Amino acid sequence: MTRFPAPADLLPHAGPAVLLDEILSDRDDIIEAAVSITAAHPFFIAGHGVPAWVGIELMAQAVAAHGGLSGRRAGRAPRRGMLLGTRRYEASVPWFEEGARLIIRAEREFGGEGGMAACTCRIDCGGQTLAEARLTIIEEEDQ
Repeated sequence: MTRFPAPADLLPHAGPAVLLDEILSDRDDIIEAAVSITAAHPFFIAGHGVPAWVGIELMAQAVAAHGGLSGRRAGRAPRRGMLLGTRRYEASVPWFEEGARLIIRAEREFGGEGGMAACTCRIDCGGQTLAEARLTIIEEEDQ
C-alpha cells in the first residue's frame, strides 16, 4: 500500500484551511482523498454537519493535492493556484452529516501542470454520490 504525504504538505494552505484528512490514491490524472466529518471540521455546525457547498473547496483541494504530489515528484514546492469556476455543482444533500467519511475524486479532463485545467469531481460516501461538479482551475507556473 502506498503511503502519501499529509495534505498539509501538498497544499499551499495552513492550519484549519487544510480540509482534507488524507490522500487515498494518486495516478496519472486521477486523485482520491478523504475527509471525516467531525465537530473539529472548521465548517462544522452542530446538529447539521458541514454544508454541502463546502464540497467545492474539498474538490479544489483534491485537485491541488494532485498537483502537489506531481510537484513533489519533480522536487519542487506546491504551486499556488486558483479555482476559476465551476460548472453545475450539484449536491444531493444539503449537509455532509457528522460521522460521514467522504471520498473526494478528481479527474483531469484537459490541461497540465503550470496552467489552466478542467477536472470532473465527485464526493462519495458509503457508495453513494453526494456531490458532482466540473472545476476549472489555474496553477501558477514556476518562476
